[in-house]
Amino acid sequence: MILKQWAEELTVDAALPDATLRAVDLHVADAAVAFFAGLRTLEGAALARFFAGDDPGRQAAAIASIIRHTESDDIHVASCITPAAAVVPVALALAGDADRGARAIAAGYGVGIRLGLAIGGAAALATGIWPTYFAAPLMAAATASACLGLDAEKTASALSLAAAGISGRIGRVTAAPSGRWLVFGEAVARGCNAATAAAAGFRGDPGLVSEDWLAAVAPRVAVRPEAITAGSLPDAIQTAGFKPFVAARQTVNALHALRVVLQRDGIAPEAIDRVEVGVPTINAAMVARPVPEGDRLGTIANMGIQIAAAAIRPGLLYDVARLGVPDPEIAAFASRVTVAAAPDLDALLPDVWAARVRVTSRGRTIEETCLFTPGDDPDMAEPIIREKLARMVPQAHQEICRAQLAPAAPDRHARRTALWQAMVGSLREA
Repeated sequence: MILKQWAEELTVDAALPDATLRAVDLHVADAAVAFFAGLRTLEGAALARFFAGDDPGRQAAAIASIIRHTESDDIHVASCITPAAAVVPVALALAGDADRGARAIAAGYGVGIRLGLAIGGAAALATGIWPTYFAAPLMAAATASACLGLDAEKTASALSLAAAGISGRIGRVTAAPSGRWLVFGEAVARGCNAATAAAAGFRGDPGLVSEDWLAAVAPRVAVRPEAITAGSLPDAIQTAGFKPFVAARQTVNALHALRVVLQRDGIAPEAIDRVEVGVPTINAAMVARPVPEGDRLGTIANMGIQIAAAAIRPGLLYDVARLGVPDPEIAAFASRVTVAAAPDLDALLPDVWAARVRVTSRGRTIEETCLFTPGDDPDMAEPIIREKLARMVPQAHQEICRAQLAPAAPDRHARRTALWQAMVGSLREA
């Protein structure tokens, strides 16, 4: 049974390798940056008020929803899972020491990435399943179970209770404040509740997650049941990448390619006649979708608006709120951007969301294909996080975020405790 196997893996009391511990530090810091940036938006404040209270599970749910709504948090491309939002707040709320917290975070990442891979990642997204929402209850349950020190039997029950009834489907919400983020937070709270229920003796069906179950919940996707047990659960966190700014990840390779062209070839943005973008077929419709008025998320996912920002207003890429976007200047440049499916890039899926950009300027056309971005390189993670921190986080909270980037030290638990207290305090002030 898959859940029993997961539970046995998750309850092995073994020291994590240094590379995994460092990855945990980086992802905690990145999540902190997203939270303090996200709390400044109208939606972030609304989420804080909705989840108000003293229950740590609800506080974790609030922080989770605020992190996720920024679209600046981390992502594992092949699984289409953005794990930090569902995992880091739960560990900060419940972990009693740094070692247990690190194992809990690694556990949550491993479960989420395996689930996302098994349901097809971006292919599931194209059928209406939001992979991160689908996996959120199990990610949170795995994290909470590790924090609570549950044995393998109770951990399997927690995962089973979290999995019961999930579908991953929420429809498309464009009005603000968006219920998309609210239900995501509720999914995280549900995972926390599943772990506390299992700790209290409630049992679930450990046979719930299976090949047949995957096929039933994702009927229009070629599911990959072999992924459900592949690789090391604790080390999966090392394969999650970082977004360099606020963006739907499907746009990032194209934005990086455009930046390369502008800098390398000395193209002035005002001299650009048109930008043609090619992306994998499964991503094309999403990034070309028109943006209804007031749809903040739409401006973050729309390729034309994001390309315009990268070309003529780079600071906008670090703006979570996106008030008044698109304005006439951004809209005018975006009208010069076209998006089309590039079937040849499909061969690189699911691990690579490549993009091809053709920039035409004064009769000259330059093409650049981007397979990997700086956020995919572990050596670039810390500079990326520091850049976002400086641009997106209010001065009052920059130091607490910066502290999470410190190398391994005896005060790691104290730093994370201080971070949790700062997050909860900020929720109450929102």
